[in-house]
Amino acid sequence: MRTRRSTRETDDLLGPPPRRGQVQGADAVTLLTILIVVRLGMPSQFVVGALGGAGSPATLYGLLLAVYWLWHRLRRTRPEVSASVDAVAIVFGAVVLASHVVAEIRPTAADELNLSVLALLTLASWLGGLLLASDGVTSFERLRVLLSRLVIAGGVFAAFGLFQFLTGMALVDQVSIPGLVVNTPIYAVVQRDGFARPFATAIHPIEFGSVITMLLPLAVVFGLLGRRKGIVRWLAWLPAAATLLAASVSSSRSTIIGLFVGVVLLWPALTGLQRLIGGAAGIAVAIFVFVAVPGMVGAVSSLFGGVATADSSIASRVDSFAVAADYFSHAPIIGRGFGTFLPRYRIFDNQYLVGLVETGTVGFIAMVVLWVVPVIGVARVIRRSAAGSPQRLLGAGLLASCVVGGVGLAFFDGFGFPMMPTIWFVLLGLAGAFCRLSTTADADGHSWSHQRGVDQA
Repeated sequence: MRTRRSTRETDDLLGPPPRRGQVQGADAVTLLTILIVVRLGMPSQFVVGALGGAGSPATLYGLLLAVYWLWHRLRRTRPEVSASVDAVAIVFGAVVLASHVVAEIRPTAADELNLSVLALLTLASWLGGLLLASDGVTSFERLRVLLSRLVIAGGVFAAFGLFQFLTGMALVDQVSIPGLVVNTPIYAVVQRDGFARPFATAIHPIEFGSVITMLLPLAVVFGLLGRRKGIVRWLAWLPAAATLLAASVSSSRSTIIGLFVGVVLLWPALTGLQRLIGGAAGIAVAIFVFVAVPGMVGAVSSLFGGVATADSSIASRVDSFAVAADYFSHAPIIGRGFGTFLPRYRIFDNQYLVGLVETGTVGFIAMVVLWVVPVIGVARVIRRSAAGSPQRLLGAGLLASCVVGGVGLAFFDGFGFPMMPTIWFVLLGLAGAFCRLSTTADADGHSWSHQRGVDQA
């Protein structure tokens, strides 16, 4: 029978505090927390000098997570339930590897092959985060803990971007990390319509915008489900406020579109009161930006108002379809090889076009299925969840975040950047964990709040 305490615990995204004297171990949630902090907190341009592009600390750490996941799977002594996202992720990896084999067989320039090997290592790192997130999170409580840490890290990341917007100072160009070197020039703060474009520790403002819009739905859920009294309750909304403000001043079309998609997908899971509060908060943010940053609202409006023929970035994206079709026609099945299409050939600003060229029809389908499958799984859990329940709201946040990432890939070549795919793959893995834990809870006849991990942290 459900106890009063377990009912209260479902209202708290952060979960109950650990019991006094309880030993806290380093489980998958702790390992993934380190990945998130390293990826968001360290400028992406810093690498281990001897390893070049493959020497990013986050990439190396992700590879270790992949090895750890494989080691765990090989040494297990009893069957374990896995989420469907595991299978599609492994299939996607196999298709990518097959495209690389094709590149090795055909006459291929040495620099293309070198970049393809680097891309394979990077993808393995991303898959390490996805698979460990999907299989390693042992309870809803641990899932809530990891999501809360991700949201807080994202809020700090967004706040740093706001600092760059207000001051015009990058700061990351003044950072020096012992043992690491700068592999690529650090992006300087540039202007669009007279406003600085923030990028925090990302490589480019468009990557910054993609990351914060992915995390915004979860930041809103964090604020709604953070059951705290007094000032601490309002602190739970700081990540959402920082993220929303940073997205509002990003001067990026893709960021605004991602913001809109996230809100639309999260909206049905909200109660009437939550929608009213959310709508009022959105209007308040718009008014604040209008008053505090004169000209910003007009600058954002101009990004979508009659610029299709005048904006060179839009014209380039439109022209890219014909260019991609030409390359695609030479290798329509498995592509020319993952990572072999160098930026000097063409920048498509569309990862799906890059996928068609590099991995063909098979790779394109696998990439779409990679995020559609966990989204469908989460949608099924949401559909059978009670209206207004924490489970429904948490699922809606995960669904919205995953879809925003998938939609965002249509507006820039996301796999050419290190930060966005790392966070997106972790989110896909967490969506898989959410489905797995929900299925297990339903099979056992228990409430999702009764699922408890053996290793609290």
